[in-house]
Amino acid sequence: MKFTPLTILALPVLLSCCVTYKSRPISAEKTSADFAERSLNDAGLRSFLAEQKASGGTWNVDRLSLAAAYFHPDVTLARAEAEEAAAAIKTANMRPNPVFTFSPQYASFRAPAPTPWFFGPSISIPIETAGKRSKRAEQALATAEAARWRVSARAWAARSRVRTAMLELHSARENIRLLETEQTLHDEAIKKLTAQMDAGDVSPFELTQARLMLNRTRLALQDAQRIAATGEARLASAIGVPLPALQKITLDFAAFRRLPDPDNSRRRALTQRADLMALLAEYAASESALKLELAKQYPDVNIGPGYDYNSGQNRWQLGLNLPIPLHQNRGPIAQAEAKRSTAEKKFLAQQATIQGELDIALAGYNASRAKATTAATLAQEAADASSTTKRMVEAGQVSALELTRRQIETSTANVALLAARIEAQTAAGALEDAMQATLR
Repeated sequence: MKFTPLTILALPVLLSCCVTYKSRPISAEKTSADFAERSLNDAGLRSFLAEQKASGGTWNVDRLSLAAAYFHPDVTLARAEAEEAAAAIKTANMRPNPVFTFSPQYASFRAPAPTPWFFGPSISIPIETAGKRSKRAEQALATAEAARWRVSARAWAARSRVRTAMLELHSARENIRLLETEQTLHDEAIKKLTAQMDAGDVSPFELTQARLMLNRTRLALQDAQRIAATGEARLASAIGVPLPALQKITLDFAAFRRLPDPDNSRRRALTQRADLMALLAEYAASESALKLELAKQYPDVNIGPGYDYNSGQNRWQLGLNLPIPLHQNRGPIAQAEAKRSTAEKKFLAQQATIQGELDIALAGYNASRAKATTAATLAQEAADASSTTKRMVEAGQVSALELTRRQIETSTANVALLAARIEAQTAAGALEDAMQATLR
C-alpha cells in the first residue's frame, strides 16, 4: 500500500489546526503590586463606565457600585465562571469525531504468496440520533444563562456592600460635625455654671450633671471618629481598590439626604430578581438535561466503511455498529427527573424567601421613615425653642445659660434626627436588597 503525496501533505495541515498551549504563570508579588496600583482613573474602568452610560458625574453610590462591579474579586470571579459556562456551549455543539483504525499485519507463508502483508484500514463514523446534540446545546445555553444572571447577583451584592460602607462613613462624618458642636456647647455651659456656682446661684449637682453630659458627648465623638477612620478603608475594600485610590476622589453622599417613597416593585422582585432568574435558568438546564437523557434511549449508530488488502485481494467493507438498549437509560432518566424536581423546589423556595424579605423590609422602611419624620418635628421644635430663648436673652428676660441649654437640646435633637435618618437609610438599603432595585 502506498502513501500518496496528498496524504503526506494533509498530515502537517491537520497538525497545524491544533490549539497550542500558552503559559500564563501567576506571581503573588506581581498581583499584589497590580492591586496597589489600581485607580479609579483606570482606563479599563473608564471604558466600562462609558458602556454603562455613567462616565460623567460625581462619585456617588451608583458610580462607585459600578466600580465595584468592575474591580471586586467576587464579581470578576462570577464573570470568569460565566465565561467558562459559555465556553461549554462550543463543546456541546461539537459533533463526535470519526475514528480511523489502521492495523497492518505480517504473515509468514510457507508457499509463495503475492505479499506477506495484510492491510485493513477502516474508519468509524458516529451518528447521533434523536437530536442529542441540539438538546445538549440547549442545556449548555441554559447553564450559561444561569451563570450570567449570577454575575448580576454578585454585582448587586457588591453594590449593597458599597452602599452600606458609604452610609456608615457618611453617618460618622455627620456625627463628628454635630458632636463637635455639642461638645463646644457643653464646654460653654460648664464655664457659665462654674461662674454661677462660685456666685452661689447654682448647686454643685448641676455642674456635675453638665460634666457627665460632656463626657458622654466626648465618648460618642470618639466612637464617630473611630468609625470614620475605618470607614474609608471599609469602603475601599467594598469597591476592590486600595485605600489611596479612594482618598484621591471626592465622595458624593447626596443620595442619603432623601428618603424616597417605596415604589411598586414587588412584582419585579418576585419575577426578575437576578438570583431568581439564575434559578429559573438552572431549571431550564435541568429540563434540557432530562430531554437529553430521554433521547439517549435511542442508540447512536456507528457506520464503519473499511478496506482490506489480503494476499493480493482488494476487499471493501461496510460495517454497522448499533448498541442494544436493554435498559432504555431508565436510571439516568430517573436521576434527571429528580434533578429537575429539585431545581423547581429551589426556585419556589427562593421566591417564597424573597416574598418574606420584601414584607419585612417594607414594614421596617415605613416604620423608620415615620420615626425620622417624628425626629425631624422634634428637632424643629427644639430649634424654634432655641430661637425664642435667644430673643428672650436679648430682651434681658432670661440668662445666657438658659440659651446655651436650649442650644444643647437643639444639638441633641439634631443628633437624634441624624440617627433616625441613618436608620431609615439602612432600612431603605434592606428594601433595595430585597427588590434588587434602587429606590428613586
